[in-house]
Amino acid sequence: MPSHDENRGEFSLVSTEPIKVLNVVPSLSADAGVTSFVRNMFHHRDESRVVYDYLHHDVVNGEPRHPLNFDDEFRNEGARVFTVTQASVDLPAFVRETREFFCEHGSEYDVVHCHMPNSAFWTLRYAAEAGVAHRVLHSHLNSSSDRFSHRVRNAPLIWVGRRWATDRVACSEDAGRYLFGGKDFLTLRNGIDIERFAFDPEVRAACRAELGIGPEEPVVGCVGRISLQKNFSFAVRAFGEYVAAHGPARLVIIGESNSADERWELQELVDEIGLENSVMLLGLRSDAQRFYSLFDVFFMPSLYEGLPISAVEAQAAGLPCVYSTGVPAETDIAGSGSFTALDAPIEAWVAALSAALSGGRYLGAPARLEAAGYSAEANAERLMEFYEGLVEK
Repeated sequence: MPSHDENRGEFSLVSTEPIKVLNVVPSLSADAGVTSFVRNMFHHRDESRVVYDYLHHDVVNGEPRHPLNFDDEFRNEGARVFTVTQASVDLPAFVRETREFFCEHGSEYDVVHCHMPNSAFWTLRYAAEAGVAHRVLHSHLNSSSDRFSHRVRNAPLIWVGRRWATDRVACSEDAGRYLFGGKDFLTLRNGIDIERFAFDPEVRAACRAELGIGPEEPVVGCVGRISLQKNFSFAVRAFGEYVAAHGPARLVIIGESNSADERWELQELVDEIGLENSVMLLGLRSDAQRFYSLFDVFFMPSLYEGLPISAVEAQAAGLPCVYSTGVPAETDIAGSGSFTALDAPIEAWVAALSAALSGGRYLGAPARLEAAGYSAEANAERLMEFYEGLVEK
């Protein structure tokens, strides 16, 4: 019998099932860039064409490591979310549980999309052994770790893991060249709901009132997990020098750490420099998008990145952005950013912050993002077309 798909508006002589995709991700934590990406793709999917499930290792002894996560949101909207033990806590358990998962469920999927290059050696291998024909490896960063010893450890795992991938995707040219070298890969943009992050003066006023920040007080904002990679300790030092040179301002950091020690060390640094009344560590926020309207400048002195979604969100709000050269140049989509070398004198960073704070918002930035293809809708469509191309091979 012919079938009619009302969503796609065409007749077909053969009834087609949606493509079943398993996304292998580190977590579904609210402060993870990979989570933002897969969540945007999930909310803009066409269920007649693709079905998404998720496997992550953000649990220890059956308990989530990050209390603010989207596991239940995905489940409530029809996805299956599976978990295995955190690899860094108990590697043998991670390997055993991952193998058992693919033995039981691997044959259910047309595509396994791995967003964890460090674990591809196991996840894509077990997917292959389960008969999954299409195994995608996705590069979200231009380095494997912020620690040298971990990069040395990860190098052979990544090298072997790449061999189990049939197809390759990256969030930027820089991230793709890092992981795949000269091999072909699809560059899939980290698309966002651009309108959701648009500057709103009423939200700005409300956020400032909530936090006790004056309407004209300069606010520098950082968004991301508190980790060595994000380099927030340097952000605090550079901000301290800015305050010393230019007077009162606020630094607001949205994000949390995997380790209580890392957060404590950052707070200790704030206190040591005497910035306890100027720096605000707000932790994870379910309403993080509101704070882009609060900020006057977005500050990202990261040691390395792929193409950070938070930077795209900041540009959607029209924020001037101050980046390190550890952030790929292609991140500056709207032309609202400046780049300073990680080894530059701190005075150069102070100057960059000062210039950004005096420049105002880039009100044309959202249109530039849209024109450059950074909407979630456009990239969700491109990803579905990519999967369809794989399955039709």
